[in-house]
Amino acid sequence: MKSMTGYGRGQMSDDKYDVTVELSSVNRKSLDVAVSLPKEWTGLERAVSEGVRNVLSRGSVRVVVDISPKARDETFEIDEALVHRTLDKLGDIARSRGIRAQVDYETLFRVVMLNKEDTSLSKKRDAESVSALVKVSMDQAVAAFVAMRGKEGAALETDLLEHNEKLLDLVFSIRTRAKGTAEAYRDALLARLKQLGLDIDFGDERLLKELAFFADKVDVTEELTRLESHLSQFRATIIAARTGEDPVGRKLEFLIQEINREFNTIGSKANNVEVTRAVLDAKNEVERQREQVQNVE
Repeated sequence: MKSMTGYGRGQMSDDKYDVTVELSSVNRKSLDVAVSLPKEWTGLERAVSEGVRNVLSRGSVRVVVDISPKARDETFEIDEALVHRTLDKLGDIARSRGIRAQVDYETLFRVVMLNKEDTSLSKKRDAESVSALVKVSMDQAVAAFVAMRGKEGAALETDLLEHNEKLLDLVFSIRTRAKGTAEAYRDALLARLKQLGLDIDFGDERLLKELAFFADKVDVTEELTRLESHLSQFRATIIAARTGEDPVGRKLEFLIQEINREFNTIGSKANNVEVTRAVLDAKNEVERQREQVQNVE
């Protein structure tokens, strides 16, 4: 089981750039990834976003990527051999066209600047370098993020299983307490009829129908059976998540919804103070589970 909340950080550098990636997330029903990049590097957004989507299916995720250029040595370096070859080539072209070749300082400076590394090529090399740095930093951040989510998920598992056990105990308690509800109603009804001085005919069809109607009305056997099934599935889903990779949050949310529905039905049927109290306790436990399940991926 994995939590939807987590944090991870990665950092990598080369001789030109320092790159830092910070990854954080909070719970959300769907997956929402927001990437923050320096304006000149927004082209990396898709790769960063996919790196998150490969490991998450739910959650609101924010990725902050900082790309800082290092202070560079501005020493002007000249490739003299390349300048000589360029001048020779320009001289050949000039002579072939009958142009007198003259090399002055201005011409020499232009040739030197012409032979500096092509700007587009430099940018391409920088982009490749930064992209590699971002990938490594992203991998580090994701690894730390996944580890934290796993740790948080283990804590959630423990808490959810504890609540599940409490709910099973309450189901058993309700089943025990509900058994005497119809008999208690019958005794109370007969006692009231006797107080009113009415003749009681235990074979009276109207009396039998009333008792049968009440017994059916307060019978919660089906609800309790479904509750036990839902709670069993809830536990099995959590246990299976220990070795599985598929997200289980949505399934757990569905089961919580069904569990709550059954307790509501029992509460509406209950004509027993002890059962009502047990249902209220159960609904409190369900609400605690619901809050925790919202953090499960």
